[in-house]
Amino acid sequence: MQSRWVSHGNWQALAIEKENGGSVLSGDTVFLKTHTGAHIDVTGETVRARWNDKGSWQSMVIQKVSGHGAILPGDVVCLQAHTGKHLDVEGAVVQARWNDCGDWQKMLIEKEVPDAVFSGSSINLLAHTGKRVEVEGQAVQARWSDVGEWQRLVIENHGGRAIYSGDAVFLKAHTGMLVDVEGVEVQARWNEKGYWQTFFIERMSGSGAVMPGDTVFLKAHTGRMVEVEGKAVRARWQEQGSWQALIIEMPVLRRLKGNTVDTPASETLRL
Repeated sequence: MQSRWVSHGNWQALAIEKENGGSVLSGDTVFLKTHTGAHIDVTGETVRARWNDKGSWQSMVIQKVSGHGAILPGDVVCLQAHTGKHLDVEGAVVQARWNDCGDWQKMLIEKEVPDAVFSGSSINLLAHTGKRVEVEGQAVQARWSDVGEWQRLVIENHGGRAIYSGDAVFLKAHTGMLVDVEGVEVQARWNEKGYWQTFFIERMSGSGAVMPGDTVFLKAHTGRMVEVEGKAVRARWQEQGSWQALIIEMPVLRRLKGNTVDTPASETLRL
């Protein structure tokens, strides 16, 4: 088990389980299930995820750093293994070496937001001009207020699941090509997910999951923000101003034979 990236993806998703169900309270014994179906276990000082058992090696006592009662999103906790040691992170390595519940052992509980923008979602980007970003051929522009195929972009991150402010993301056009930046020019020329195609999404209102309707900024690999001036879409400056502000819109769900199509989201936590 390691702690290497800031991504909120499948590899980072953990399901917290309690033997008899119900609310998780500070002091409860819990089990942490990974995306592989295996539960995190501790042997000696080593932390791994090898089996789907719920035995003593997998059991952990969850403790709030401040206060008592129910464990809530945003709480800082420590996890005590059956050895009496708390899980700690040094560099990228997760271990269980000391009894302390100090800075290295503190972990922030984040619960996935089911209404957030998820990797693989189709979106539109509305500029300050009232026009939406669109792709025609290789050109990326913002000429019309239409919501059509040319304006549809698929947003993806590295790990899947909900997209958070600060995540590296990719934008795939209806052509199958990904939006890229070379110099100050914004185009959509190749289907690779490389350096030029990487954008860092930042919410105007701060950290957390990116929600439909949020105003965001897209920082290119050059350190410049994507901006709209008139019809032109470029990446020239580092400012986060009105020209760089883009509103994330989700396509309206269409009804088919009286049924609404939607996508369920599972509840997960991250540490």
